[in-house]
Amino acid sequence: MRVVAWDPIVREINALNQRGGRMLSIVDLLQAGTLDLRLAAHLMRVIAKGASVLACAGPGGTGKTTLLAALLCFLPANGRIQVVERAEPLCWYEEQANPRVPTWFLCHELGPGFWYSYLWGEGAAAFLSMPKENRFCATTVHADSLPELRDILLGREIGISPADSARIDLVLFMRALRGRGIAGWKRRVTEVFAATGNTGSSHQRICHWEPETDGFIWGVEETEAADQPYYDFLRSLKERQIVTIEDVRREVVAFYRLSRSG
Repeated sequence: MRVVAWDPIVREINALNQRGGRMLSIVDLLQAGTLDLRLAAHLMRVIAKGASVLACAGPGGTGKTTLLAALLCFLPANGRIQVVERAEPLCWYEEQANPRVPTWFLCHELGPGFWYSYLWGEGAAAFLSMPKENRFCATTVHADSLPELRDILLGREIGISPADSARIDLVLFMRALRGRGIAGWKRRVTEVFAATGNTGSSHQRICHWEPETDGFIWGVEETEAADQPYYDFLRSLKERQIVTIEDVRREVVAFYRLSRSG
């Protein structure tokens, strides 16, 4: 089945575009070194099984929205995106979700303001507290570190509980760094945290970027064998130069369906 431009997942990914031109895909980010194949493969496997995702960075223009958009291409073939356009009560999420269909509720950014799909205060708290079976959240937030993110989420402006914070499966931080000479800016995913299931220490760093080597270092032992099919798939996309969001999504859906039938 060919995924075309009006595919709902592709449509909502492209609607995140803040820079004009073509929305960058995971292959674009791999080619730019924003993350590497091993990290991308691990993220693909985790998201395919169902995971809430927060993409974080301090300054605007760092690339956190682009990163989130690229990761949304990894949603399972039967997944759907429901945009949260404004603050909604918890019952709204229950009404919008289908318990048999994995749904990612997408907020363009957690932040104060009256822009489209921005959530803050009680609206953000409801958004972050609604994940449960087959309900996930996906958003961006201005934060440079896990302690800063915790201050934002658990502080008085939003005020979610430690248990709600612990249900955020993946938290990614990134930075934009000035390149040398005419290289311009380079963007890197600097830290990746996974939920531990423990409210006392909700997230554990599983990977970080090392400036000295421009490489990604794993801090815990990961199941590389489980990630390997996703690694091979993404390497194939990169080698075949399949870069548009539409084409990447089409290939992802085909890969999932082939894997399931196999």
